[in-house]
Amino acid sequence: MNLQEKTSEAWKRWSPELLIFALLLGFGFWINRGVELKGLYMDDLYLWSCYGDQSFTEYVFPMGSSRFRFLFYLASWLELFFIGGHVEWMVPFNIILNAGIAYSIYRMAVSFSDGRKILSFAAGILYLSSRMAYYQIGQFYGLMESLALWAALGMLWFLYRYVNEKKAGAFLAANVLYFVVSFIHERYMVLLPLLLLTVLLGFGKGLGTENAAAEPEKKNEPERAAEPGRSRGRGQSRGAQSKKDAADRAEAADTESSFRLPGILLILLPIVVFGVIQMIRLRTIGTLSPAGTGGTDVADTFQLTDAINQAISQVGFVFGRNSGPDYLCIEPFVDSPDGIRNLILAAEAVLGAGVLAAVLGMVRDREEIVCHLKNTILFLGFIALCIGSSSVTIRVEMRWVYVAYAAALLFFAYLSRVMGKAGILVLLYGCLIFPVETYYRDNWDNLYLWAPQSQYNSLAEKTYGTYGDDIFDKEIYIIGKDFEISDFNAETFLKVYAKGKTKVPKLQFIDSDMDLKEITDNMVILCEDPEHNAYNDVTEIVKRQRFDTPFGSYADGWIDENAKIVLTNGESSKLTLKCYYPDKLTGGETCKIKVNGRQMDDLVFTDNTMYYEIPAAPYQRFTLEFSCNFYVKGAREHRGEENLAMVVKVVDQ
Repeated sequence: MNLQEKTSEAWKRWSPELLIFALLLGFGFWINRGVELKGLYMDDLYLWSCYGDQSFTEYVFPMGSSRFRFLFYLASWLELFFIGGHVEWMVPFNIILNAGIAYSIYRMAVSFSDGRKILSFAAGILYLSSRMAYYQIGQFYGLMESLALWAALGMLWFLYRYVNEKKAGAFLAANVLYFVVSFIHERYMVLLPLLLLTVLLGFGKGLGTENAAAEPEKKNEPERAAEPGRSRGRGQSRGAQSKKDAADRAEAADTESSFRLPGILLILLPIVVFGVIQMIRLRTIGTLSPAGTGGTDVADTFQLTDAINQAISQVGFVFGRNSGPDYLCIEPFVDSPDGIRNLILAAEAVLGAGVLAAVLGMVRDREEIVCHLKNTILFLGFIALCIGSSSVTIRVEMRWVYVAYAAALLFFAYLSRVMGKAGILVLLYGCLIFPVETYYRDNWDNLYLWAPQSQYNSLAEKTYGTYGDDIFDKEIYIIGKDFEISDFNAETFLKVYAKGKTKVPKLQFIDSDMDLKEITDNMVILCEDPEHNAYNDVTEIVKRQRFDTPFGSYADGWIDENAKIVLTNGESSKLTLKCYYPDKLTGGETCKIKVNGRQMDDLVFTDNTMYYEIPAAPYQRFTLEFSCNFYVKGAREHRGEENLAMVVKVVDQ
């Protein structure tokens, strides 16, 4: 076979898989349309500051920190290295990563369901459409949650292969992923019992199924259904298979195993890996107790009753029932619209019917019922441990339930292999729960991080997004303090876009523009807009309020022979004008001045620079009218209908 034939054969094999990935990727971008990340804050900004201020070694291996997640830090360092200051690229990157996970779920589901590709594709779609994806998609730290979820599901996949195919290599791979996921997020250390349980589940025969996820050339369902003795009702056909067929599959699985490990080594391996993890943690952070959320320590905050209640609430999340405050759950089940609640109840009914059909299918499939029970224990053990790992801290966030939800989708796909024609219930469940997920997604702005993120996105738009690199030469003032920007955020926010610049302005906060004595061209003045969680650029508005030029006057202070200026006084009890006539004085240069229509004393020039004081109340608004009997002779510039006369500046407000 020549190269062209090999290429053609490879394309035939993998083009359907590429199409599936492309569809999942396109759906990922569609379902997450409108999600933006333009400005960093909170944990994201702190992580970036570590990247900007520390060396590679200090960033990836933070000795003495409260957490040691060096594999996540390595991945985040690489992402920041490549995207630089393009914060807006983070969301597309997160979407692509999540689509990759969805494709992995599809491939696993194809294997678990024994080749049901439509159902497996639906599992990938449901994963992408989940309301729990808000953090993975909308935050830089979502990279951590996504990588940890991916590695944990990889563990489940390899443990499943070990239980059913008896491949020691699969068990070793699961242990490697256990080490990996523990240094992406330490809560997954709790999966140790699953590794030990798998050793016990591995005794006896397994399903011995072909690895459909690794064989894109495997026959599709219509082809298999057309074969003699086969039907789409997999549960019934398997139940009719002979003992000899089951024995042959088990023997084939044994033959495929490249090597075996003694049982004692299988038990010791996870314990040794766990011990190595703890030694590394003790050496790097000085403790074995994992840190909790919100700056807490699990050892200090753990309460058994709270953990049980939180675990129960997470089970509800998996089945579509939100609970807790809006800022954590979007909207509780009891407060959701009737239509949404009815869809959830209907989906749960379908789910229950599907589980019942699966149980009946297992009973009919007596030859493999033990295998199905072992796999059920594996799936449920994984889900339970993941739920338990996120139940020991002070609160429950939906992002922590995402991995349990993904595993539940895979388990449902697995159950479909024994449902027979009732496997259609899996698709029906997806049709019912999809509008529920999209409804809650549309209300992501209820979540605690959504409003602040919108504020920082707006701040990025109104500063670097509007002025580009010129922003680093300006002073930035924000009117209002409702958005509660910390000193750290105020000092660090613009450094993200600085690209090595040493001069980076700090955000400064004022109660009113009157706190500024003078408005200069190197100022940017923003005003909080709490109603829209945004900022408005009011620089030009403030300039016009403080010094407007209706006619015969200009922004740089020049006025014509006859001119009008509208300005606002500061907190002073007087308004002082600095008037500069750049030409030679010949005597008699006089300017008549009216203030709010009232004639004032004439300004008589005895020097090229004169100061003119006007009695005023603090923050009083003035309309000044000038009528000069002089102008700059021989001026090269002529702006209005009359000649330029002098420069007027407010010097004391």
